[in-house]
Amino acid sequence: MLISREYARTIFADLSKNAMVPLDPDELVRTPGLIRHGHVLFGDVAVRCYKHKGRWRYAERDIRSAGQTLSELRLDLEDMAVVELPAYRDGGDRDLEEWSRVNWRGRLVSWMFDHARNKAFQERHQHPDEDWPNSYQRIGENGLPGGLSWDEFVGAGAGNMGGTRLLKLLTWSGKEWLLPRAYIELLDRWEQREDELVDLARTCSTCGLRGPYWGGWRTSTSQGYVTRCPPCSGAVFRSYTGHLRGVQYASARRRATRPDDYLCHLCKKRQATVWDHCHEHGYVRAPLCGSCNNRECKSMPHDFLQMDGALRHLLECVGCLDQRTLPPRFRLDVVRAHLEETERHGRCRKQPYADLKLEHPGSGHHFKLVCSGWHMASHWTKDVTAPEAAALVRAFVDEALAAQEDCPSPGKAIETR
Repeated sequence: MLISREYARTIFADLSKNAMVPLDPDELVRTPGLIRHGHVLFGDVAVRCYKHKGRWRYAERDIRSAGQTLSELRLDLEDMAVVELPAYRDGGDRDLEEWSRVNWRGRLVSWMFDHARNKAFQERHQHPDEDWPNSYQRIGENGLPGGLSWDEFVGAGAGNMGGTRLLKLLTWSGKEWLLPRAYIELLDRWEQREDELVDLARTCSTCGLRGPYWGGWRTSTSQGYVTRCPPCSGAVFRSYTGHLRGVQYASARRRATRPDDYLCHLCKKRQATVWDHCHEHGYVRAPLCGSCNNRECKSMPHDFLQMDGALRHLLECVGCLDQRTLPPRFRLDVVRAHLEETERHGRCRKQPYADLKLEHPGSGHHFKLVCSGWHMASHWTKDVTAPEAAALVRAFVDEALAAQEDCPSPGKAIETR
């Protein structure tokens, strides 16, 4: 029998409440592994998710089996082993696949240094003579970098490892980090099981070709995730040719035109799942896969505009195209980017950070600008009227259309006309 995620959590928490391994039942609600492989893992115990009537669920027998198995797992808390941690590496030093692969030791190091860096950044004004970009990497006597205390580390909200709460078992001997040997072996098995599931899930269901590790070929459908390589998707699904341009979204729904008959119009790699449309004017833009639709709705506007074809996609709305405008959240980003490009704190060459503090409907916007140089305490305000904002957006759109570019850098491509 399929049960809800919330009910599954309740059953699992009850069955595993006396487990020696500190488990995090909330993983069953968060479902972190859905797009990667469709399972939730507690160590090497994998629980599969099923999609039924548009909702993710679990088989009750799987939940009970996992809870029973984990409740019986024994840990000898006297048998401790040294945790051999790798050297810290900034995220920019790793390629996408390396960054995506599960590596619990590397993740633990990243937690430590990321929290230490955040602390150093927040306290840099208290130590103006200290080289704060590098000081946070110095290891203290407690084994943590950057003067980070254990309470600060735990309180910063470090996540879990493979559905378990690692920090409840981690101890510092004065020289080395220690964990129960059986728990280390469990986390090592988690890494291996995660890789096995991802390797299965990244394989094209049609031709057997292996795709990117991070799930680039995975498509969310009404039955769950399906993996198809771009050539196979292109062979199965139709390319959208703009035949619904100028049609209202409500009308397209009444026609029962199915978006999942088409290839995603933006990434052109996956099956589409929704008709993306402009919420301001109501016009259909194009069919999108779930991933691209989430990017359009939820990602940082600047990041979305850097995607190949993103601006052209937004202008599939004939209302936006005719008015040479963009949806509201993208309009604000164009104005913000323009201020960051043109405003400066005195003679400082650093770009400031512009933050919208107040929006006056119909009249304009009030921005607070903060210098991003060493004098972070310096800030000033800038008002942009509604006509000025509209002119900036119109200039940005016209510049992009004239140059036949999908995503010019906001701020650089526009000047007040």
